[in-house]
Amino acid sequence: MRSLARYAVTNAVTRAMLSELLTREDFEALVRAPSIREAWELLGRSAGYAALAQDIPLDAMSIEKSLREAAALRFKWSTRMLTGHPQEVGSLLLARWELDNLEFALRLWHGKDPNLGALLSQPLLVHDIPVLEIIGAPSLEDIVEVLRHTPYRAPIASAAAAYKEKRSIFYVEVALERDYYQRLLGATQALGGTDGQKGMKIVGAEIDMLNLCWLARLLEYYDVESSGVREMMIPGPSPLARRLARVGVSPGTLDELSAQFIGDAFEREGGGASMLDRVATLESAVREMAVAAARDSLAGYPFSIACVFAFYLLKRNEQRNLCTVFAGKASGLSESGVSKRLVGLG
Repeated sequence: MRSLARYAVTNAVTRAMLSELLTREDFEALVRAPSIREAWELLGRSAGYAALAQDIPLDAMSIEKSLREAAALRFKWSTRMLTGHPQEVGSLLLARWELDNLEFALRLWHGKDPNLGALLSQPLLVHDIPVLEIIGAPSLEDIVEVLRHTPYRAPIASAAAAYKEKRSIFYVEVALERDYYQRLLGATQALGGTDGQKGMKIVGAEIDMLNLCWLARLLEYYDVESSGVREMMIPGPSPLARRLARVGVSPGTLDELSAQFIGDAFEREGGGASMLDRVATLESAVREMAVAAARDSLAGYPFSIACVFAFYLLKRNEQRNLCTVFAGKASGLSESGVSKRLVGLG
């Protein structure tokens, strides 16, 4: 009875919003829309995006900002009735969008490009993040001071030496991500029981997706030896996260992991491809499994925090797919080219 009373309102609100998530048919209609403007207007007529500005943003990055804000504010609504320790977990999940914005601000600061500050989201989610002060800060130490009242201060300070040596903001991002997921995993595990187990599974799936995204960036843009990749991976509870943290990455490692998680599909879709393509194939498969796990978690006992975790992951996957649709249209990608890049539509 305690869990029923604790989660009754939250479950009612969140499950109502689950019905707002875009379906495969909705995405097909967006992909078929003759123009970006018509796709934007069509999206604005859906229940979950009615708050979008009627005037379409001017460019793909502004569109992504609007979609990011819409997803974050909708998820914030689903967590507003949580109390006690579940409220802490809900705030940490909401802070994921805050962290996205902070990392974008750090990239603008590192690239000395304050003119893109208008692309930063500024609604208050959990902590007060003065993004405009960050992109105009003289040094990383000044950014640490700006963030002194947030949990992001310590991980940025811990990465300052690596940043000065490597001159790459990637090391700061890794420190932020590792700290964030350490806190989220700890809070989720402390829920205990079925709540903790289901939450850990969903958070672990997101860590897997992020590790594979990091891996692709390391292979494509950074001069990092394969044996040093494990130092960049985020520790997680899944077999995939434990494996990536234990060994270096080679084509053979990816073959083995892909065979374990995708089976024969990898030979058809990724066999003989470059290491980067193998990572992309594995990432898509893990995203599909993560979305499936989130949907499965909704089938159990309804009065638990599992629906909040599920809505979190499904909403972020939807946001990513929407960004893919609008970016694809902006770049002139064909309808089939956009469609095949969409993941987890059910």
